[in-house]
Amino acid sequence: MKRSGLFLALSLAGCGKAAADHERLGDRAYREGRFSQAMAEYRAAQKSGGRARIWAKLGSAALHERDLGTAVEAFTQLEAADHSRSTEAAAGLERAARMAERAGDVEMVHLAAAVRSLRTAAPGRPLGRFAMASSTGLPAMEALGLLPAALASATDARIVDSLLVAVGGAQRVTTDCEGASRTLKTVLRRTRDNGLRKTASEGMSVCAVRLGLDALASQQPEAAERWFEEAVTAAGASPWGWRASVGLGDARLGQGDVLGAALAYQSVISAAAAPDSLIKMATAKLNALATAPPAETEGRTR
Repeated sequence: MKRSGLFLALSLAGCGKAAADHERLGDRAYREGRFSQAMAEYRAAQKSGGRARIWAKLGSAALHERDLGTAVEAFTQLEAADHSRSTEAAAGLERAARMAERAGDVEMVHLAAAVRSLRTAAPGRPLGRFAMASSTGLPAMEALGLLPAALASATDARIVDSLLVAVGGAQRVTTDCEGASRTLKTVLRRTRDNGLRKTASEGMSVCAVRLGLDALASQQPEAAERWFEEAVTAAGASPWGWRASVGLGDARLGQGDVLGAALAYQSVISAAAAPDSLIKMATAKLNALATAPPAETEGRTR
């Protein structure tokens, strides 16, 4: 028993010495600007027994190396290992988030990860514009809870418009299409940015078509007509715009406007770029108008 206890003590001492050696080598590499080597040594030191201070050193070296995945991991582990250092961890995570934001789409995953960890490390810390990034990959309901805070702290007009597009997208996913339509219409009134306008138009047209079809199914052709007209305006010459035109014909037909229905169907048939499936749908409906007696067309919606 004494031998085994002595062996265990020597083993633990050896592990502690190995960790100290790796940490010392990491510190030397860090001072000399060899940050990749420093990261490797700090990783090795952690394998011999994790210490909060080593996580902090690893995170700092990773930021110098622009290895944002490792930086986020290290500062997240720092807070978990020692809650008294949560402010330090939060500062490191915020630096990682800023670096990821400047890098653009290529670092979007690490931006989202940094902000999600930041919410845990410092729940009361204002997220500002980073709140939109933290919504990436989250359920839409949770994203909707984050985005208003980002809107409140945003000052740049384009950031506000981008956040509004994100709010509209989250509303659409949660089936609040009426709310999404209002939000996205606000974007279209505010911005001249072609990218944001395209995204807002697509989202709005999808919602408007869905709402129009729901109105048709509920025998409300007047409401359906309004939604389909909004979709046509938003989507223009696109698949959703042409689908809205077919729906517009159905809505007009439901109100007894046979000529208006025929014009809507014909606009799809005449569109050179319309998908074959929609052209066939519109053609079938137009042919049915030509062959059906007036009594049969009256009140028809599909």
